[in-house]
Formats: sequence, structure tokens, C-alpha cells
Amino acid sequence: MTLTPVVMIMRNEWQRLWHARIPVLLLVVLVVLWTIAAFTAHHHWQDHAQNVAQVTKQSQQDWQSQPNRHPHRVSHYGDFVVKPLHPLSVIEPGIIDQSGHLVYLEAHRLNSANFNPATEATSLGRFPLITPAMIVQWWMPLFLIMIGYASITSEKVAGTLAYMRGNGSPAWQIAAGKWLALFLPLAFLLLLQALLTAAWIWGTDQALLRLSTMWLGQMLYIASWCVLVILVSWHSRQLHSALLTLLLCWVCVCIIFPKGLANLAQMNHPTQPRTEAEYHAELKLKEIGDSHNPDDPHFATFKASLLNQYGVTRTEDLPVNYNGLLMQEAERLTTQVYREQHALHNKQLNKQNGAIRQWLWLTPALALQYIQMASSGNDLAHHQAFIEQSENRRYQLIQYLNLIHTQKVDQHDDKNTRVSAEFWRNAPRPPVTLATLIVSRDSLVTSLAVLLGWILLPVFLLYRVWHRT
Repeated sequence: MTLTPVVMIMRNEWQRLWHARIPVLLLVVLVVLWTIAAFTAHHHWQDHAQNVAQVTKQSQQDWQSQPNRHPHRVSHYGDFVVKPLHPLSVIEPGIIDQSGHLVYLEAHRLNSANFNPATEATSLGRFPLITPAMIVQWWMPLFLIMIGYASITSEKVAGTLAYMRGNGSPAWQIAAGKWLALFLPLAFLLLLQALLTAAWIWGTDQALLRLSTMWLGQMLYIASWCVLVILVSWHSRQLHSALLTLLLCWVCVCIIFPKGLANLAQMNHPTQPRTEAEYHAELKLKEIGDSHNPDDPHFATFKASLLNQYGVTRTEDLPVNYNGLLMQEAERLTTQVYREQHALHNKQLNKQNGAIRQWLWLTPALALQYIQMASSGNDLAHHQAFIEQSENRRYQLIQYLNLIHTQKVDQHDDKNTRVSAEFWRNAPRPPVTLATLIVSRDSLVTSLAVLLGWILLPVFLLYRVWHRT
């Protein structure tokens, strides 16, 4: 098995494309668009990163500069947590603009992320940002269609394909040479992007693993489109039929199927609006217990158990501040209810993702998007991990303040007592970090399997087609 004929076919195809001029012009346009997308996305990410750093610094200064005050006032003063960003967000920002990136932490509340640019932008700003990931996902396949739809069909029309087959050139060599002619230029661009990105993000969290995962997904995606272009071109008898068939495939794979699957998933597994979820949480809290109601059954039982535990008959005789203990119990209950509501919301979102993954084999474009978002740390799994870390930080902080309230505030002069600011400076505020890539394992495995299938199936169909011609 010699590869020399394959290389010759590849070189002849490059010469044909070069003399046609249009493919070269399209390649130049693609590179220019890619460059513009890279600079635009980098500017967007840099602006976002600067805002994140500024908010984080300001939040830290505001927290540390608090004066002596009552612990419960501090708990309502609150804290801010900003979502960490991976530098690969320059390539694929994912759901950053839709999900928000700033969470306000306060007592008795589980807030969602706010300040999502997608809802704050003007109508003109709601157009999707052109990113390098979008170039690979949408425009590279279109470029391949425009330059490759005639690769085999033109040979058939001119009669050179039959001549090549009659001279003993195996069909696999012809297909391999044509495939390499389409694949290698774009593979070189993807490799160049990966090398430049690696030099920029080196030393960051899971840099090599995340970048190699994204690059592998992109290479498989482009390879599958090259095979599909060769398959349709070999099967078609006329140039216009090859072009129209491939354009129809592009519209379905890149636009109709991804949008349709997302809409169907939202229809079948709808999520509650935030206001409705908060309303149900408040109703459940009233059923469980109301700390402001002295006759509430739950807190009456709680009070009786405390008096029995310390062997006293009045809360004023407790060795600790009863109000602080009451705040601890109330925070535990509200946290439990709000976490249940949040878990229901996440369950619906995960059902939506699961429903989409069941039909992911219809569209490799969506499979690639899953891989790119996971690699850049901007998919749903990474966002849920961020919210979970933020909530754990909130609960630790509020319960610490309630503990200070219990132990350091005089119950007989509760409202007028001030506690040293040293307690706020030493409060537990663990850093929120970007989750590891393992949180997106299910999406990555499914998406990579889909991309492999989209290579193997066209190869099998191509094998069947060339044996009939």
C-alpha cells in the first residue's frame, strides 16, 4: 500500500483549487474573519476579566473595612462572589452572557447569578458575538462546502474519474487524496490556533487537558465534514445537486437541529420562573416554621428543647444568646428550602441537557459546541458547580456570624451591642475556583462519540458509493 498516489491526488487538487482563485479568496476571507473574531473575543474577555478583578478587589476592601457592628447587620450587609473565568473563554464564551457572573451572598436567601450581559444589552447588542469557536462550528463547514462540492463531481462530469479508475487507481486513494486536500489546510489553521493559545494560557488551570480536548473535538468535527463533502460529491451526478445537498446538510446540522432540539427540550422540561420559585419557597417556609412568630409550633419545640438542654426555664437564663441560636435554626431551615428549590431547577436543566444529548447524533455542530463550552469552563455543569461553591461559602459565612451573635452578643442588650470588626476580617470566605473538567464528563463522552460516529458513518457510506460507481 503506497501513499504516493494519494499525495499526488492531493497536490493536483490543490493546484485545481489554486487556479480556480475563488477557493483561495474564500480561504483569505475565512482567515480574516477568524482574526477579527479572535481580537473581538479577546477584547470582550479582557473587559470582562477586568470587571471581575475590579469587583473582587472592591468586594474584599468593602468587607474588610466594615466597622464594629452587630453580627446580624453584617449578615445582611452581605458579600459578593464573582465567577472565575478560564482564558479559553476567548475561544468559546459559552453561557457566560446568559447565566450571569456575580452572586450576592446574604442571610436567608439563595440568590442566582446576576449581571448577565445578554439581558442587559440593547437590541443590536443581542446579536451573537463572533468567536473563534463559532468560526469553526459554522463557517469552516460552509467554506469546505464551497470549495469541495465539485471535488469528485467535476471529475465525473469531465470523465476523468472513470479514466483514473480505469488506470488502476483505487477508489480509496482518490477519496483519501481529495479528503487530505480539504482537511490539511484547515487542520493547519486549527493547530496554529492551538499553539498560539497554548503559549498564552500556559500555567493556568488544566491548560493542556482543556486545550487538547477542545482541539481534538475541532479536528474530529472538521474531519467529519471533509468526509461528508467527499461522500456527497462522489454520489452526485451534477454540480448543482452536490452544492444544494451540502448546503441543506449545513442548514440542518448547524442551524435547524441545534435550535430545534433546544426548543423541544425547553418545552418538554420547562423551568419555573425565578419569582414563582421564590413564592413556593416562601409558602413552604411558612409551613415549616416562622422564627418571627412566638407561637410557631416548630420554634416553640426548638425553644423547649434548648431550655431542657441547659436546665433553665427562661431564655434570659441561657448562658448564650437565644436570638443567635434562633438565627442559626432559621438559617438552617431557609437554606434547606431554597436548596430544594434550586435542586428542582437544576434537575429540570439537567433533564433538558439529557434530552438534547439523546438526539445529539443528529448534529455534530452541537456536539462540538458542548466540547468547546466544557473545555473553556463555560457550560452548564461548570456554572452549577460555581453556584454550589457560592452557596456553601454563603452558608458557612452566615452561620459563623450567627455563632458570633450567639456567643459574643449580650442577650440583655442585644440590639445595642457592637462586636469587634476583627471577627469580620477572620470570617470564613473560602475562594470560589473553577471546577475541574471532570464535571462535564457526560457531555464530553457523548459529544466525542457523536463526532467519531459522524466520521465512521460517512466513511462507510462512501465505501458503498464508490463500489457502485
